[in-house]
Amino acid sequence: MKVIYRYYEPDQGFEELQARIYNDELTRNPKSAFGETTAEQIKQRYIAEKKDKFGVRYALDEQEEPLAYIQTTFNKSPPQTWIGYPWALEHCPPEVQEFLFDEMLEYVANKFPDNEIVMGYFTETWERQTEFAKRKGFSLKDKAFFYSLDVSQMKRGTDTEFSPRMGEMNDIPSLIQLCKSDSNIKEAFSDDDAWNSYFKNRVIPDNHLIMIFKENLLVAAGAPLRGYLEDGIIVRFTAIRPGFEDSWKPLLREIALHCKEQQWKEPLLFNSFTNKDIASKVAEDLGASLNDIQVLFSLDSKK
Repeated sequence: MKVIYRYYEPDQGFEELQARIYNDELTRNPKSAFGETTAEQIKQRYIAEKKDKFGVRYALDEQEEPLAYIQTTFNKSPPQTWIGYPWALEHCPPEVQEFLFDEMLEYVANKFPDNEIVMGYFTETWERQTEFAKRKGFSLKDKAFFYSLDVSQMKRGTDTEFSPRMGEMNDIPSLIQLCKSDSNIKEAFSDDDAWNSYFKNRVIPDNHLIMIFKENLLVAAGAPLRGYLEDGIIVRFTAIRPGFEDSWKPLLREIALHCKEQQWKEPLLFNSFTNKDIASKVAEDLGASLNDIQVLFSLDSKK
């Protein structure tokens, strides 16, 4: 089989090919917290990340039909390189996946030689992916826990220490400052203009942004997003001010109550990325159930 390899270019149809490949992979793996993706979601993510052209590569057959792809992301703090599994359609020759991964691993190792190279997160029971990572010299680094909350059962808490309100356009400067204080998401966008666009054009117009205050100080914010996954409502972003990690539970409660008021029936989904140390306790207190465990691998030695 003749294989054509191409690097990512925007508005050339690569997003559609990538969505097709990834969604096909989902059907051949155990159920995950992550659902199908769309070309538009990939496009918007790549714009936000200012994706390195040479950090995304595709394999096509002679008819330029998709076979496989691989993508990477670079973080400054901590200095990490994320390399993806070479997602592929079922009929893709294994050697194509091997070539995509090995070439990309060499590229990222040379581009940022001091970065830790990680791979994941994907569902713990995805055997093909976990075995591939181990065979390529990666070892388990972390586990992330994903929870599901029945919003119909949520009741307002008796804790009056925190006060909620809906976010508005004039809150954007405070929201940006809050997000940039949270190490988990501070690098989600490259600059204040990108943050401003995110809130002004995407989040606030939906009228679902929840802000949590303690003594007039904004300590947490988040917003539910319906329709991204078929079987649940995700929290599209979560920002917690350092030192106020206890505001996470009231934030999730208020988001769940807001979903209930909208008469949304799907469960609210959240994960331990926000605060791993208290995630299980927050889930227990809110009556959430564990529905997925995802794993992250780290390269033992750079080749």
